[in-house]
Amino acid sequence: MAKRDAYFDNVKFILIVLVVFGHLLTPFINDEQWLRTLYIFIYTFHMPAFILISGYFAKGYRKKGYMWKMAKKVLLPYIIFQLIYAVYDYKLYDESTFEVSVFQPAWSLWFLLSLFCWNAMLFIFTKIKYPLAVAAVLGIMIGLCEPLETTLSLSRTFVFFPFFLAGFYMKKEHFKKLTSVSCKKVAGGTLLIIALWIQYIAPDFEKEWLFGSKSYASLGVNQLEGMTIRTLFYSISLAMTISFLALIPTQTMSFTSRGAQTFYVYLLHGFLIKYIRLSSFGDWIESVQGYSILLIGACGVAWLLSSKYVSTIARPLIELKPLPRRKSLSLGK
Repeated sequence: MAKRDAYFDNVKFILIVLVVFGHLLTPFINDEQWLRTLYIFIYTFHMPAFILISGYFAKGYRKKGYMWKMAKKVLLPYIIFQLIYAVYDYKLYDESTFEVSVFQPAWSLWFLLSLFCWNAMLFIFTKIKYPLAVAAVLGIMIGLCEPLETTLSLSRTFVFFPFFLAGFYMKKEHFKKLTSVSCKKVAGGTLLIIALWIQYIAPDFEKEWLFGSKSYASLGVNQLEGMTIRTLFYSISLAMTISFLALIPTQTMSFTSRGAQTFYVYLLHGFLIKYIRLSSFGDWIESVQGYSILLIGACGVAWLLSSKYVSTIARPLIELKPLPRRKSLSLGK
């Protein structure tokens, strides 16, 4: 088995913490302007960075059996968790009717559909001229197609594909250059400038633009305005993603090993987030303004769901593999 790279595991674990944190933060972003700024700041890069890293690891897409393995890895769990989330929501929200559809991804399951499509799209885009430019144009043009929006995650698939493709074309030496001292200084300055821009120049920026799931008409702008804003989104997200990646430590950290289990965190954290949002926890957070607890909670959720114990228990659902022998379930092994 090839040795894992600490840098990429660090990237993935920090990103999954930010994913959980962003979902915990959502109900509170209208309480304070700085919370909204923090939310927009995180969403400009956390999924683009995740997608870019996914593209970097898709270089074996032409290997025999690769796409079949990808289908088993993401499409089957998608179907399974669509059903599980439908049951969970039916019980949690006390809904009068039970509904489940494979065409409208629940919660954050859109990523699974898109991930499979991005890998499949490599067979086409690696054979054409200027693939990144073409992908960006398609990501901009998809905003004109209102019927597509959330259906089968098609809008997000095209909007975020340029990041996946950029990651696919990146090499290990590119990441080494990114993590140099000079690049770290530029990255820090870039993140600060964009944070100030969000806070003071664009405090009312519509967060829906960052999701890539709506047409320009649904976002209330005309076609020219929509294409201009999406181009701006691409520019800012690319700068933020590169800056974020430059600041990640390359050495082994206390959380590095957890980076190998981020898929579990991504699929499972929604159950906790949905429950927390319905509890009195949110009212307590607002009453004491203990927003820092949200970050601590995000770290705790990510740490828990990336543990060997959780991954062992959830393995049949996520990897479709049987539970190991009983003694291996011990927390000490």
